Amino acid sequence: MLSIKNLKFYKPFKPLFFNKNLQSFTMAEVLITIGLIGLVAALTLPGVMDKYRQKALETGMSRFFSVMNQAFYLSTLDNGEEKYWDDYGDDSCAFYKRYLADYLKTTEYECGYYNRIDDNRFSKMDDDRFVGIYFPSGDMAVFSYGRTFTYTLNSKKYYKKYTALMSGGTSDKQDAYGRELFVFEIARKRADSANITNIRGIIPFHGLVSYSNEELLEFCKSSPYRCSALIVRNGWKVPKNYPYKIR
Repeated sequence: MLSIKNLKFYKPFKPLFFNKNLQSFTMAEVLITIGLIGLVAALTLPGVMDKYRQKALETGMSRFFSVMNQAFYLSTLDNGEEKYWDDYGDDSCAFYKRYLADYLKTTEYECGYYNRIDDNRFSKMDDDRFVGIYFPSGDMAVFSYGRTFTYTLNSKKYYKKYTALMSGGTSDKQDAYGRELFVFEIARKRADSANITNIRGIIPFHGLVSYSNEELLEFCKSSPYRCSALIVRNGWKVPKNYPYKIR
């Protein structure tokens, strides 16, 4: 039978953090620790971000290349082989509407380009030599002169802030090529000079000629708008000796 005499009473548990004999960190020690953590983060974070941007570019470029070539292929099913397509010359807008618009999944496209008026404003210029192509992934490209596609991941940052985003044009911001802008071209536009037949879709700019890896690297250094071929040649991976930092 339970009685008060049989009950045992225990002292309440006292957590360790109430132990007066334990030493606590001083403010100086806390600040030093935080400072060390910040220093390590400052040293490692840029490298992590560089790797992230590089990986994003590799994935994005490969996706863009695949999507564009699929569009060219689907277009041939309705419009015949590319060699029989109408030649619109520099009129990128007419070519895009006729042969690509119905075969690409985009959020929008627009003909023309944006010209800088002052430091904070840009004006839409009606120039059919240029077509801005915006993809659901956030990637974008500018189709220019009926021949080249300039690709970038930074669609919100660019296109509407470029004078013309041409492929190596004198009015371009040249130091963006090979770092943020990567140029491809319609393969058949280059096929004759490379003495190649039966090729369709797009290729890295000047990518049909059988240059060595060393030659491609030198071309990338001297003409950054030709760096796409170097990355594609390396299996859609930015080479370790790549001369520019991906932005």
